[in-house]
Parts: sequence; structure tokens; C-alpha cells
Amino acid sequence: MVQPRGMSLKFKLKSLESFREIMRLGSATAAGRAVGLSQPAVSRLLGQLERELGFPVFHRQKGRLVATPQALLLFEEVDLAFKGLERVNALVDDINNLEVGRLRVVAPPSFAEGPLVVPIMQFVAGRPDIKFSIDSRSRPTTMNLIATRTADCGFGKLPIENPRIRCRPLVATETMCAIKKGHPLLARKVIGPRDLQDQPLILIGQGGETRLRIEEAFRAAGVRPQVRLETHHVGAACAFAGQGLGIAIVNELLATNYRRYGIECRLFRPRIRQEYVFMTSAEVPSTPLTEAFYQHCRKAFSGRASVT
Repeated sequence: MVQPRGMSLKFKLKSLESFREIMRLGSATAAGRAVGLSQPAVSRLLGQLERELGFPVFHRQKGRLVATPQALLLFEEVDLAFKGLERVNALVDDINNLEVGRLRVVAPPSFAEGPLVVPIMQFVAGRPDIKFSIDSRSRPTTMNLIATRTADCGFGKLPIENPRIRCRPLVATETMCAIKKGHPLLARKVIGPRDLQDQPLILIGQGGETRLRIEEAFRAAGVRPQVRLETHHVGAACAFAGQGLGIAIVNELLATNYRRYGIECRLFRPRIRQEYVFMTSAEVPSTPLTEAFYQHCRKAFSGRASVT
């Protein structure tokens, strides 16, 4: 009598698959076609399986295979197990096809609330099973989340000097003057510091790279800026500009989202370009889903401003 032994699934998956197909299809010949084996090979696997199990799974009656009571019990669990494997295979295919997964994104508030809205909507529209999260944080926190891989990817503005962060070009945008509709300066296509020497100004991001470059432009022109209001949010700057509190010097890409506040924009000169990048960890490769998101955003922004 064959004694039952601990069964090695590593060794027996093909035997179990053959057993399952015989139960489903009724013959070793049909099972062989299903699993890509000959009928004799299926019969050998079946014999090996019975020796490992310690009990017969089929009786042979007039050339037919008739399942034993033990086989009926075994089949239910084997069938469930293979259905689980089929789900795993389907999941792998979905991941490779970028239809499922999780993407954690971090971006500055003005960028997340404005330029990113449409690209994200388009990206997730055809991927209903993606778990997408977007967080808005300060610049230092954003960089830390990327460097520590707490976020899969993020958006930021150059310069970024962190060896743990990989930066790839996304879009470059102009610096503009946001002005209330009807203002006399809107007659000009380009506005410089001398045009603004008697105008109340709304400036953003004290101490930031762009702010320093704006201040340098005024110094080079010999003009002292008349700063009426300071803020760290483009939306607020545009809203106050629309109320006539002053002229806001802002990022063109971000200001576009706030034209509803009754502003029009004119180019600021000397030229101050603001370059946005897509950030990921420099320590590990990007996932296929992250890479697909970058390529999607790169394409989405290519028609909105000057791509770097």
C-alpha cells in the first residue's frame, strides 16, 4: 500500500494541473490537449500524483477514468488554487499593461490645482483600477518625500540640487505680469521694470530663486520695486491683481488657471524662464506606471508652453 507523504507543490504543479483538466474534461486525452502534453505523459503524471497522495484519484472502468470520492474533495481545492494562479497571471498582465497599480504623486499646491488637473484626469480615465493619490506639500517636504521614496514621483522647479533625486525635463514657462483688465499697461506687449517703477506690485515667494531674479532685474534697471503685497500662492496674487490691488509678477503656466479673476497677462522682460521637472528617486528605477505617467505629462505639457 502506498503511504501518504508530504506533497511538494514545487514538484507537482503539472500533475495537479493534469488532474484538474481530467476532472474538467473527462479524459486524459482531452486533458493532454489542454496542458500541451501527450496522453501517455498525462497518465504518467497522474500515476505520480497518486503515489504522492497515497490514495487513488481515479478508477479505470472499461477504458474510462471515474473519479473517486477523494478526488471529488481534492478537485474543489485544486480548482480554487489554479483559479487563484490565473488571477495572479491576469494581475501581472494588467500591471504590464499599466491598467492597475498605485501611483503616489506630490506637487506644489498651485501646480496640483492648476496645470496638473487635466493631465491627471486624462491619465486615470482609461485606468479605472489605478489607485492614484496626489499630495501638495512645500518644496523641502516634496523633495524629502521623493528622496525617501515615500512618493513615487513629483513635480518641482529648478534648481534642485539633491543627489538622491532624479530630475527629468517637463516644461519651461515665461514670467508674466498679471494685470487687471482695462489697465493702461495692457497696451504694451512686453513690460519691464521701468514700466513698473510707479506701480504697486504683488510679488511671490520671498527668498525663492525666481523672486531673487526678479529683484535683480529691478536693481539692474535702477528701479526700486513698490511692493504692495507679498504672498506664496499664485492664485492669491492673481486674485488681488484682478481686484486692482497691484500688478502681480507670476509664472505664466500657473497664472493661466486664474484668468477667471479678471486678469490679463503680458510678458515680463528681461526674460526669466521657470523650468519644471519630473522628479523620482535616483536610487531605484522608476516603475512602468511611473514612467508611463511621466511620458503622458511630457506630452500633455508639450502643447501648453515651451518644453525644455
